Amino acid sequence: MQVNHSVLVVGCGNMGAALAGGYAAAHPQARVVAVDREPLRARSLLPANSGVVVLDTVAALADWQPDLVILALKPQVLGDVLPELVGRCAGALVVSIAAGTSLGRLRQLLGGQRRLVRAMPNLAVVVGCGMSLLHAGRDDLSAADAALAEAFFATVGATAWVADEAMIDAGTAVAGSGPAYFFALVEHLAAAGVGEGLPAELAARLARQTCIGAAVLLAADPRAPGELKAAVCSPRGTTEAGLAAMEGAGGLPAVVAAGVAAAHRRARELAAD
Repeated sequence: MQVNHSVLVVGCGNMGAALAGGYAAAHPQARVVAVDREPLRARSLLPANSGVVVLDTVAALADWQPDLVILALKPQVLGDVLPELVGRCAGALVVSIAAGTSLGRLRQLLGGQRRLVRAMPNLAVVVGCGMSLLHAGRDDLSAADAALAEAFFATVGATAWVADEAMIDAGTAVAGSGPAYFFALVEHLAAAGVGEGLPAELAARLARQTCIGAAVLLAADPRAPGELKAAVCSPRGTTEAGLAAMEGAGGLPAVVAAGVAAAHRRARELAAD
């Protein structure tokens, strides 16, 4: 039997709205409430008829106590907002998606809260195809709480747990930032097509649909990316020539590695602030 847990989402921007809307769609009988200082904007980001109730203050919740609290807030506002939530979170599992904010810091701001999870979803949760990394001090988290956190994020994509909190930062550099890398590839592929003489509109359409199709194929085909790449190539053909130029010295492997390393470095800097 499906259990409909009550959920409070604090912060209803793009990510918070996607999470709240995704859970509400999967659990239409559940009570899902979002608190955001800009309720009109928050409502505009939610799917039509989502069933998510949007309030502008925590005080408007009155004496309601949720089962699960999602902190979809920017790191810089946690110090101002979380003290107000201490009582509200006392009987709940709390999950934070704030980048660079450790469990230790969250516990401090929430008055010693023990039932805590850090999560790092990516932008694709907006279309239900996200990738969310989860971490908790496992000694403080029951099996039921772990299952609840995982089930929540499973409504908007895939999930994976990491045992070491530091791996959240490394994972952010791959999965959190990864959609932007993919969009950059589409952008540069279209620009290269224009450089070879294609009209801009056609180049953009070719690049976009080619990458969409390749992503769908990757999801449907059990072969590794390298095998799929090889399947496109013919000996001494156009794809082989293009890949030789892209993957040569200083090319795609080095560029991607440098980008991920830079993102990981920045994630560690944010965590240290």
